[in-house]
Amino acid sequence: MKVLLAYEPGVLRVVDMPKPVVGPRQILAKVRYAGVCATDVSIMKGTLTLGEGMEPIYPVRLGHEWSGTVVEVGSETSRIKVGDNVISDTQYSCGECEYCLKGEYGSCLNGRAIGTISNCWPGSFADYMLVMERTTFKIPANVPLDQAALIEPAAIGLYGLTRAPLGPGNNLLVIGTGPIGLGGMACAKGMGMGRTILAGRKDAKLAIGKQLGADVLVNTTRENLHDVVMRETDGRGADVVLDTTGDPSIFNDVLLMMRGSGFLVIPGFYEQDLKNVKLDRIISRNCTLVGAAGTPQMGPKILDLLANGHINLGPMITDRFPFSRVEEAFEAVTSRNESRVKVLVEFDQ
Repeated sequence: MKVLLAYEPGVLRVVDMPKPVVGPRQILAKVRYAGVCATDVSIMKGTLTLGEGMEPIYPVRLGHEWSGTVVEVGSETSRIKVGDNVISDTQYSCGECEYCLKGEYGSCLNGRAIGTISNCWPGSFADYMLVMERTTFKIPANVPLDQAALIEPAAIGLYGLTRAPLGPGNNLLVIGTGPIGLGGMACAKGMGMGRTILAGRKDAKLAIGKQLGADVLVNTTRENLHDVVMRETDGRGADVVLDTTGDPSIFNDVLLMMRGSGFLVIPGFYEQDLKNVKLDRIISRNCTLVGAAGTPQMGPKILDLLANGHINLGPMITDRFPFSRVEEAFEAVTSRNESRVKVLVEFDQ
C-alpha cells in the first residue's frame, strides 16, 4: 500500500509498505478522506516544538484526521463490522491501566498519539488504517464521510468547551478561524450555546464562521475586539472564551474579555514560555483556565450532532486534493492561508 512519510525534517515521501495484519481486537479500514493539520505541516518542516518528550521521531507516518470503510476485522471484535464507515480517536490507549479503567483515556500510561509525536501509532495518510476496535466509532449512514474526517479538529474545541458552561444563556467568544475554532464553535451552537462572537483576520474565513452559526463577526485588523466584546455583552465580558490562536502577545488582553467567574479555554499551543503573563487577572476575578489538547471519546458526540442535523461541517472544507497530489495539499496549507480552513485529501475508493 502507499503511505506518506515525513521522512526527515523538510522531506515528504510517498512509499510502499506492506498492508497491515489485523490483530484480534483491531480493525482495518480503507481510508477515504484525511485532513491536513497544521501539526502535520510543522512535523514535515521540522518546526514542531511542544516540549520535552513530545518530539516527533522520524520517519513519521503522518495523519490523524480521517474517515474510511472497514475491510477487515479481528477475531475478537464484535461492535464494528466489515462495510462500516468509521472514524477513530487520535490516540491509542491500552484500556487496562489505572487511568483507562477510570475512563481517562487521554491520560493512558501506555498511550500513543496517532501520526504525530514521540513513538506514534502509524497515521492516516495511507491506503489503509489499522486501529483498535475500542477506539473506533461507526459513522451513521446519513453523515457524509468527508465531514466525518473533520470531527477531530472540531472535537478538540468541543472537548474544551464541554468543561465550561456550554448551553443556552451563556455567550461565547471564539478567537481564531482555523478548524479547531470554527469546528468547536459549530458544535457549541449545535448544542444551544447563546450569542457567539467570532474574531479573526481573514474575511473569507469569518464568512465561513457565519455559515457555521456565528452571530457577530469581528475582523481584528479593522475593529478593536475588546470594544466589540464589551458592546455585545453589556460591558460584562464573555461567559466563555475559546482562544485557538496560540498567540502569546494577546494573552493578557484576552483575560480582560471574559467576565468575572468566566472560563478561558485554550486548545492552541504556544510552543514557548510565556513572559509577563498577568495571571492575577484570572485569580482576582475567580476565572477558570482550561487546557484542551486531547479528544478522547468525543467522536460519538459530534457524529450524533451531524446525524441529527444540528451541525453541518461542510463549509469548513475549502480545498480538496487526490492522494496522488498529497504534496500539493501540504503546500496549500501555507499558500492558501487567506481562504483555507481545511485541506482534505481524497483516496480512491
